Amino acid sequence: MPPYLLVVESDPDLQQRIGDTLREASYELATEAEGKWAQRSLSVRPPDGVVLDTSLSDGSGFLVAEELRKDPDTRKVPIFFVASRYRGAGHQTEARRRFAPAEYLTTPLDLNSLLALVLETLPPTDASTPAPVPNYPSIVADPAQKQETKTVEHTARSVAADAEIKGSLARHPFARVLQRIYGQRLSGALALVREGRKKIVYFDSGYPVSVRSNALDECLGQILVDRKMISPENLDESLRRMKQERKHQGQVLVEMGAISPFSLQRALLAQMEAKFYEIFTWTKGDFAFRQGGRPPDEPVRLEKAPAALILEGIRRHYDQDRIRAVLAPLSGQYVMPSKDPRRRLQDITTDPAELEFASSLDGSKKLEAALASTPIPMPKARLLVVAMAEAGMIEPARVAPRREPVKPAPVESAPSVENKSAEELSALLQAMRSQTHFEALGLGVSATADEVDRAYERLARAYHPDRFRRRPDDVRATTTAIFDVLSEAQMALRDPSRRRRYLSQLSRERTNLGATESTRVVLVGLEAPSPAAEQVHFGGVQHLKSRRYREAVESFRQAVALAPDHASYRGALGWALFRQAPADPKAVEEGLTELRMAVEQNPRDPWLRVSLGRFHAATGRPDEAIAELEAALMINPAMPEIEEEIRRLRG
Repeated sequence: MPPYLLVVESDPDLQQRIGDTLREASYELATEAEGKWAQRSLSVRPPDGVVLDTSLSDGSGFLVAEELRKDPDTRKVPIFFVASRYRGAGHQTEARRRFAPAEYLTTPLDLNSLLALVLETLPPTDASTPAPVPNYPSIVADPAQKQETKTVEHTARSVAADAEIKGSLARHPFARVLQRIYGQRLSGALALVREGRKKIVYFDSGYPVSVRSNALDECLGQILVDRKMISPENLDESLRRMKQERKHQGQVLVEMGAISPFSLQRALLAQMEAKFYEIFTWTKGDFAFRQGGRPPDEPVRLEKAPAALILEGIRRHYDQDRIRAVLAPLSGQYVMPSKDPRRRLQDITTDPAELEFASSLDGSKKLEAALASTPIPMPKARLLVVAMAEAGMIEPARVAPRREPVKPAPVESAPSVENKSAEELSALLQAMRSQTHFEALGLGVSATADEVDRAYERLARAYHPDRFRRRPDDVRATTTAIFDVLSEAQMALRDPSRRRRYLSQLSRERTNLGATESTRVVLVGLEAPSPAAEQVHFGGVQHLKSRRYREAVESFRQAVALAPDHASYRGALGWALFRQAPADPKAVEEGLTELRMAVEQNPRDPWLRVSLGRFHAATGRPDEAIAELEAALMINPAMPEIEEEIRRLRG
């Protein structure tokens, strides 16, 4: 049997990454987020090793280490501390004295270092798929799975009757079906049938979120006993109580103290993943997809992006014949990134070495040369290529590209925007829709095609829908729209003929429509502001609208510092300074200075002159206000509302 490790980590993302790394190395795992449940887990089954955070949500991780060292069964179990707190040399020295850990690591955690230490301390044995529990007690007595079986049977018939997409898995493998639904951003239910076995996978905007099965052997109890998270005796007792108390099995197990609420959530996710990944074993059968409707409410949802799910399914269940079949069309060909940016930039792995290899598939090498120079083991590289092909991330080409391909921007270089609020993202989208394509990408009009590609890859990776798949519907819709705006900008600017047409269009708009706030463009002499400056500026706009004037002033000052030549930022700062303290002569003078500097920077912008004129009107200078508004009309006569303001001031 493989070594059994207990991972005790309160940070869910870090716990997930540690777990993925260790599972891939064939370790058997249990995970907990709280110290009290970690101690309970130790009493149920002593681990071969423990990865332990020094600071847990309910106290210090050192308390768990003390329990380990008190118990004769776990006294010599190696501990790998992960110090999110207590990172100093003194803490490390004291921990080594008291607990003799195998290692004391600090965050940010280098997963490769952790894996190397665990491999050295606890070498894994050959992994094998857990066999079903012999004489599994009362499978048919699991009421939750029996109800799910009935629901799946009914839903499969309903989906097949109304399906818009149908086909055979022999001709269209499950991974390709996932790719198609993802590419078309479809929502609905996918029914899969093979020899009486039926499953329903539910999708939301192209993302698989849950799966149901009519197979009685995919019940929660089987998963928990397979993973030794509960004992067969616990299982027997839970089934008895389920029947007697009419409660879900997970609830019963938590009430029994057999499993923690956190471990139950992970077990429910593992159950759902097992149902999902098992479909990758199907080489025949039928599928039908019906659009519409919302996925059913479930206690957990599939967490990974489609490409990452495809990679894991292939790793678990593709045999050599299927691997060779996928690689055959790529053999002897240059391996190119997909032309579809949404497919090309999918989240498929978080492993740095695998990301490095994936980015090397840029069209400059044939498949065999790329595999020969891989920084990861050849079997892993082959499976990653298979997954990228099945997910639509790469495609074959008979010849190399004419110009040197642009390598995808590494994940680390993409702006961190996943935690931005819905309001911030909405303001950014509104700004981008009023910008030129150059401004949207943070480029000047002289940017080369390579510079366009690099800027696009960096921003598109940051706003790729995969990064926001767990956020609310409004955030996902906004970021998808931002991604589409960026893609439209790249397509218009990287092709020479389309770029010439676009520049001509901008020139006509500038000449014929005038420089209103929604159509104003700057084609010569000014670099577009950076995305960071734009985001800070529009944060200031939101503060100004909400009358948070002090915060608005701070945001606009930052925007001016990031883009000192962008006159509109300086004009916004002038107004915010005045609004913050309208009765303070010093604030009025400072605001007026900023507005005058903005007009000097861009004297042909009529709206800056309008802002300065309105500032004069608000501070009791009607003559100066009229002069600035008339100057704005000289630049753009098509502003009747400004003419009305002048009449009011004169009256």
